[in-house]
Amino acid sequence: MQDLWNACMQALQQKISPELFNTWTRPLKFHAFTQGVLYIGIPSRVFAEEMVKALHVPFEQAIYETFGRGTRVQWKLEVDEDPNANAGKASVQRPNTRNTPDAPNAAQPTAPKGEAMQSFLNEEYTFERFCKGESNQQALNIARSIAARLNDQTFNPFFLYGPSGVGKTHLVTAIGLEVKQHHPEKRVLFVAAATFRTQYTDAVRTNKVNDFVHFYQTIDVLIIDDFQEIKTEKTQHVFFHIFNHLQSLKRKIIITCDRPPSQFEGIEERLLTRLKWGITIDIQRPDLQLRRDILHDKLRRENITSFPEEVVQYIAENVSDSVRELQGMVNSMLAFSMGNSGACCIDIDLAKRIIPRLVNQARKELNMETIMNFVCERKDMKLTDLRSKTRKAPVVAARHLVCYLTHKYTETPLAQIGRALGGRDHSTIVHSCAKMEKQMAMNKVFRAEMEALETELSQIGRAHV
Repeated sequence: MQDLWNACMQALQQKISPELFNTWTRPLKFHAFTQGVLYIGIPSRVFAEEMVKALHVPFEQAIYETFGRGTRVQWKLEVDEDPNANAGKASVQRPNTRNTPDAPNAAQPTAPKGEAMQSFLNEEYTFERFCKGESNQQALNIARSIAARLNDQTFNPFFLYGPSGVGKTHLVTAIGLEVKQHHPEKRVLFVAAATFRTQYTDAVRTNKVNDFVHFYQTIDVLIIDDFQEIKTEKTQHVFFHIFNHLQSLKRKIIITCDRPPSQFEGIEERLLTRLKWGITIDIQRPDLQLRRDILHDKLRRENITSFPEEVVQYIAENVSDSVRELQGMVNSMLAFSMGNSGACCIDIDLAKRIIPRLVNQARKELNMETIMNFVCERKDMKLTDLRSKTRKAPVVAARHLVCYLTHKYTETPLAQIGRALGGRDHSTIVHSCAKMEKQMAMNKVFRAEMEALETELSQIGRAHV
């Protein structure tokens, strides 16, 4: 009977495109054919439904040609998807009008059980440590609901947008941590969109796109941070197919972005439509009360007792852009007070001298020159070192840092970045950015160091973290 099944698959292959064939037939497993019933193993009931919708006519024709007209199909679940669900019988039926993805080379969509996987979740970003207020209460409620009701598809995908530094990353990370705590068997992944883009580029370069797609199709809860970084048509294309696959299997997709889907430019219409399937929520800049709460929370967690309440109030009233800027002001005040001979007292007079200056600095637009000077100061080197031909490790690392920060925070063309760094070519800059992103994805300590640097950078420019 296996020969008949092979012949059936060969017949189907002649009727559809290679993409469709690879997508919808690889997960199928032949079990038996008896008394006019064809038993086929499937990874999930949803997969079977979607497969029938996509391939109804050619699939039916191929079965009738090889097994005979009137053959019925009975699905057999390959995994224990739902202990209360019965496999049931399903004849090949006509699909409804819903479009079905033609995803590239979809492998087994089930996550390998017991396989360890790093989630890249910042363990400090819990619900308990999230400062709530009027500006984020709705987003927080929905985030908690998603974490508590993993099988509920009402808020899938969850698209969270707002300006930089208002707590988007914290909130979606908290969802992932909550899921991991209560469902340790689930595969949860947090990935920056820029890292996703780099991974895909590397996969194309090394001819491992199938492996890349397969990995992402095994994720139960996928968290994409800073989605606006997925800009290229090819990256959007592959994400579109991953999205479709996860959605069909009722896996969770969580996205943060600096703008709502309606304000995207240069995004595929079909992807834009899917981003709107679930729920779109915004987080506003924190109001005065929330800004005070954020400051008190930082002071309490770090056991800082040197800030009088009037200083807290002054900072809250004069710093309104983001959580990071508020926290950065506390750090700056501490640094200034300790940087003076004998250390000075933190009081309202000091705050009135320091805060306006820092706020004005924070309104300046970042440019490459500012970033290069910032890196040189922090790494104790000269601009001529960055532009030189030397391959000394500290200088190379500083160049990587300049490339990454300039590309992330400015609109400077890659070729221009290369010229400013001593006439380096476009591919060198791409490599530098990719190296930084990969290192942050794989090394928690390095990522924390970068976050601290970017927080500091936000004090001398309008950072979009």
